[in-house]
Amino acid sequence: MSSSKTVHLSKYAQRKYGVSPQTSVDLEVGVNFSYALLAIAGADGELSAEELQWYLDEQEMMSVPSEAVDEYITTLRNFDWKNANIEELLSGIKYDFPVNFRCSMLYQAIKISRADGYYHEKERAAVAKAAAILGIEPSVVVSLESVAEMEETADRLRIALFETQG
Repeated sequence: MSSSKTVHLSKYAQRKYGVSPQTSVDLEVGVNFSYALLAIAGADGELSAEELQWYLDEQEMMSVPSEAVDEYITTLRNFDWKNANIEELLSGIKYDFPVNFRCSMLYQAIKISRADGYYHEKERAAVAKAAAILGIEPSVVVSLESVAEMEETADRLRIALFETQG
């Protein structure tokens, strides 16, 4: 994989994560970032189909379609998350990003881990371990977990309201 390829981020990424317009990410950096997230979500011994699909969908929404994005998604689908070392993956990530990538990374780790309807204790522990490696306070992790839970609750409420007969 060539690090000269880039993935351009979409308007969705601007709105959801606060990145600047015309932001792009080096493909290799994005892959390493994603590998760490998939390893965290697989910390309970399973990377469920729902977890992987949530992450792939999120990445597709965050990216402007291109050949680099296709390569990125294919690479993620083929990742051997069972043999990944979270510490190694996290220590190798260097982002020059106009957003707090550490918090956004933990947020995505929490969201992907919850995508199958269950936030396993081993996933929670992997998020806490990642936070410690990234220098994020435990109180910030609790806040990010709360944001993820509130978003899921709001989504369920919105859908329930749309389903009611009126």
